[in-house]
Amino acid sequence: MLETVENILEQVLHYAIILVEIVGALIILFFTVRALICLLQKKHCECSDFLTTGISTGLSFLLVSEVLNTIIARSWEQIGMVCAILLMRAGMTLLVHWESKMEHEKR
Repeated sequence: MLETVENILEQVLHYAIILVEIVGALIILFFTVRALICLLQKKHCECSDFLTTGISTGLSFLLVSEVLNTIIARSWEQIGMVCAILLMRAGMTLLVHWESKMEHEKR
């Protein structure tokens, strides 16, 4: 009984992780296309804002997927890999937020 519930939870989490990763990737793709359109219209200031907003939002979704991944990780090796990816994505998110803040302070 408990194994069945555990297997169901693992499958639900697996699909949730895939869904959250797809949403994160689509957000980054949407804002990249939007920034490209803005760049073609020669609105460079807005272009930078679109990119930083899209990247930070998309990375936040990808961070959530990694946190969910830690729930279903079985071995220490998997947990270590997930933690390394989590730290890398968190670092990139902080860097993008910092860059966005510095860009707004320049204006």
